[in-house]
Amino acid sequence: ACCHHNFVERSDIVPKMKLPVVLFALLACILGATSVNCQEAAEAIDEKVNTTDATSAELPESDATEVKEDTAEEEETPSVAEEAPVQRGPFVDLLGETLLSLEMIDETHAQLKQQYTNDALSGKTVVGLYFSADWCNPCRQFTPDLVSFYDKMNARKGKKDQFEIVWVSRCRDLESFGQYFTHMNWLALPPEEAMGQRGQMLSEKYKVKGIPFLVLLDEVGNVITTDARNKIPQDKAGIGFPWRNPIARVYMTLFPKSLRLMVKTHITSVKDSVMQKLKGGNKKATTA
Repeated sequence: ACCHHNFVERSDIVPKMKLPVVLFALLACILGATSVNCQEAAEAIDEKVNTTDATSAELPESDATEVKEDTAEEEETPSVAEEAPVQRGPFVDLLGETLLSLEMIDETHAQLKQQYTNDALSGKTVVGLYFSADWCNPCRQFTPDLVSFYDKMNARKGKKDQFEIVWVSRCRDLESFGQYFTHMNWLALPPEEAMGQRGQMLSEKYKVKGIPFLVLLDEVGNVITTDARNKIPQDKAGIGFPWRNPIARVYMTLFPKSLRLMVKTHITSVKDSVMQKLKGGNKKATTA
């Protein structure tokens, strides 16, 4: 279809062929060569140009095929993809390695953009997990209020853009997911994750009994509150946000993030070990 990319144009060949002949003719005239006069040189130029015109209009069929094949091979050669960074941390364990954001192309079109979890949540001191769906009337009523509250909290002096929300979709299909996501301005768990095992795991972990449901986590993934859905209507100005209990405030004041992360990792490891032993004991009892 793009033949002009595969063939060399005639205007590119002719000047290359003319130049040596012209120089030869001029040299012959200047030096007064006996075997070639200026008239003969001019005739030689015309003859050479005519010959060039006749042979360079198009490549031989075999050559053209070869060029096309070479071009096809170049086009088919895949570019080397960038390797995904190795990610570790509580939010990677909880939400997976990638999250989605919605990027507006124009007033009526948008596209999903993939982001690495640690990059997307870097610098966030409060992370909300929002369980919601398009088919839920209370969700459709609460989502605009949450958008307004989210913008307000992220515009505060000294705490700008420290609050992030990750939507855990309870929609029933991809089309509904895409349409409902346009009403939000935060991140989302990929729909296949939200509607699959990870979404189910998160629902069980935070004891989600109904939607809309909003749980707030601190920067290391510890629960601040599971009742943010009801806190927001009661405190629309966000004076008490993120509504930590007094003990949690003291804990955060006394212990830096690195130490809290270490404690959380240790507790999670011990908990997982105990759960595995309990499951192993139950299997042995069932077998017996």
